[in-house]
Amino acid sequence: MILKASQRRGTGELVKHLLNFEENDHITVHEIRGFVSDELAGALQEIEAISRGTQCRQFMFSLSLSPPEYADVPVEDFESAIADVEKKLNLVDQPRIIVFHEKNGRRHCHCVWSRLKWSDHAQRMIAIRMSHFKLKLMEVSRFLFLKHGWKLPKGMQRTSDRSPWQLTRHEYRQAVRFSQDPQALKALLKSAWEQSDSKETFAHALQERGFLLARGDRRGFVALDITGGVYSLTRWLDIGTRDLKARLGKPEALPAIAQAKDFLSARMSENLTDYLAEAKRRAKDVRAPLVREIRTMVVVQRKERQSLIEKQKARWVEETRVRVARLPLGFRGIWHKATGAYKQVRARNEAETRAALERDKKELHELVRSHLLERQELQKTVKVYKEEQKAEALRIRREIAGYVATATEPPQTAKPTDTVTIKAEMAEVQSKIALLTGDITQLQSALESDLLSDDMRGALRRMIEVTLETLHLKKTEEKTRETRAQDREREYVERQAQFNEYIRQYAELQVRQEEEARKRAANRDFYGIVMNMSYALNGIPRWEISVMSPPLERALDERAYSDTLRQQSNSELLKTVFTPRPRPAINPQLATVNLRSSVLETKEILRRAGLRPDDSDTHTVNPKKSLKASAKFNAQQRPS
Repeated sequence: MILKASQRRGTGELVKHLLNFEENDHITVHEIRGFVSDELAGALQEIEAISRGTQCRQFMFSLSLSPPEYADVPVEDFESAIADVEKKLNLVDQPRIIVFHEKNGRRHCHCVWSRLKWSDHAQRMIAIRMSHFKLKLMEVSRFLFLKHGWKLPKGMQRTSDRSPWQLTRHEYRQAVRFSQDPQALKALLKSAWEQSDSKETFAHALQERGFLLARGDRRGFVALDITGGVYSLTRWLDIGTRDLKARLGKPEALPAIAQAKDFLSARMSENLTDYLAEAKRRAKDVRAPLVREIRTMVVVQRKERQSLIEKQKARWVEETRVRVARLPLGFRGIWHKATGAYKQVRARNEAETRAALERDKKELHELVRSHLLERQELQKTVKVYKEEQKAEALRIRREIAGYVATATEPPQTAKPTDTVTIKAEMAEVQSKIALLTGDITQLQSALESDLLSDDMRGALRRMIEVTLETLHLKKTEEKTRETRAQDREREYVERQAQFNEYIRQYAELQVRQEEEARKRAANRDFYGIVMNMSYALNGIPRWEISVMSPPLERALDERAYSDTLRQQSNSELLKTVFTPRPRPAINPQLATVNLRSSVLETKEILRRAGLRPDDSDTHTVNPKKSLKASAKFNAQQRPS
C-alpha cells in the first residue's frame, strides 16, 4: 500500500474531504473509536476542543492507505496495516477514525488519529512526537508490498526512479480549486524548466504554455496562470530557491503578482473570456453522457448495498432470537448451568455468531468487489475521454496564450441568440452520422435491387466484404493486443509473487541456519570443556609414569558401573565430575580404573545433554599412549 500522512489541523476542511460525495462514489465510516460522539464531525470537534487546552497546533495525524489498482484488499487487511502503523508511530489505543472511499473503480482508506494523550509523568496533556514518520511509513509500506506479493513501485525499488510527476496534497488541492489537471499542470511547468537555460528562455516557455513569470509575496518565484492561479515554482518544480536564483537571477527584477494580474486583465478581453468559457462548455457537454452514466451506476450500487445491509440486519436479529431461545430462564436455567449444558450451548452460540459475522463480511466484500470491477470497466472509457480532453485543454491553453502575447482577438463565439442555428446544425450532423452508420446495411439491401447491373453488384459485394473484413481484422487485432497485454501483466505478477516467496523462504532459511550455527557453537564449546578436563581429577601427575594393569579384584565392571550411572540423577552425576575432590595417593594399579570411570561419567553426561559421543566399544584404549599424551599436554601448559 502507498501510505501518505501529514500532521494537520482544520477539522472543517477534513470533514469536507472525508464526506465529499461529489468526488467519491461511495463513502463508508468504518470506525469511530475513543470519542463520546458517534458522528465524524462531532469526533473531530472533540479533538479540536481538547487541543484548546494545550499548545499543540497540529493536533491530528491523518493517513491515507492506497492499495494497487489490481489488488483485491478486504477490510481486515486495511485494519492490519493500520495496526502496524500504530505500533511503528506509537499511536496504539489513541482515538481514531477510519473512513473508506471508493473512487474511479479503486478503494482507499483514510485514518485520523488524535495526537493528544494524558501523561502521568507530566500530569498534563501532551502531543505524541511524530519524528521521521515518513521514513517509518516507507518501511511499513515496503513490508506490506512484500507481504501481499504486490509489484513494488519503482520509487520503492530505487529512490532515483521516483516519478517526477508525484504530487503533494497541497499541489493536488490547489490544482483542483482552479479546475486544472494536477499532473498535466506539473508536466507543463517541468517541461518549460527542462527546455530553458536562462531567465528569458524560461519566461518565453512559460508564456507559450499560458503562464507568466512573476515575483511572489512570500515565495521568491511564482508562475501566474491565465485563469488567476498562482503556483510556487519551488513547490511545483521540486527545485530549491538556490537553483532557481542560479538560472533566473534575483526575484526583485521580476514583476509582482499584482502587476502580472493587471497585465492579464488588460489582455483578457471580453471576446477572449467568452472563447475560454465556450471551450469549457464544449468539454462539459462532451462529458455529460458519461457523467450521467456514472451517476446512474452509483445510485444503483448504493441501493444494492443498502438492500444487502438491511437484509443482513434482519437476518442477524432473527438468528440472535434463535440463539437466545436456546438458553432457558428461571429454575430451568439454574439446572441448565448445574448440569453443564449451559457451557455447551454458549460455546455453540459463540461459534455460530463468529461464523455469521464472517459470512456477512464476506457477502459485503464480494458485493463491493463486483461494484469496483463494474466501475473499472467504465473507467477505461473515462481514461480515453481524459486523454482527449487533456490534449484539447493544452491546445486551447496554447491558443489563448498566443492571443494574450500578441494582443489579438480570437474568432467570435456563438452568442446565445444563435441557439436555433446551432440546433439545426446539430440535427444535420446527427442525420449524417446516422447515414454513415447505416451505409453497410443500405448497401446490402441495395444488392437486391433490379436496377443494378451485375458488375455494379459485384463491385458492391467486394466493397462490403473488404469493409467487413477490415472491421473484423481491427477488432481481432485489438482483442489479441489486449489478451497479450493481460497475459504479460499476469505473468509479471506471478513472477513477482514467486520472487517475493523466494525472498521469504531465503530469509527463513538464513534465520534457521544462524540458529543451527549458534547451537553447534554452544555444543562445541561444551564438548571442548568436557574433553579438555584436567587429568588431575583422576590422580594422574604431570610427569610420565608407567601404568600397570590392575589386578583382577580391582578391575572395573564397566557394564555394572554404566547401569549405576544411569540410575543417578543429573545433579548427582554432575557432582561426581565438577565437584573438587582431594587428590588421591598415586597408585599406578588404580590409575587406569579411575580414568575409565571418568570416561564413562563423561559419556553419560554428553548423552543426556543431547550430544552423541562415540559409544563404539570396538577399539581399546592404550593407557600408556593416553598417559604420554597427558604428560605432553601438561608439559606444554607448565610455565617455563
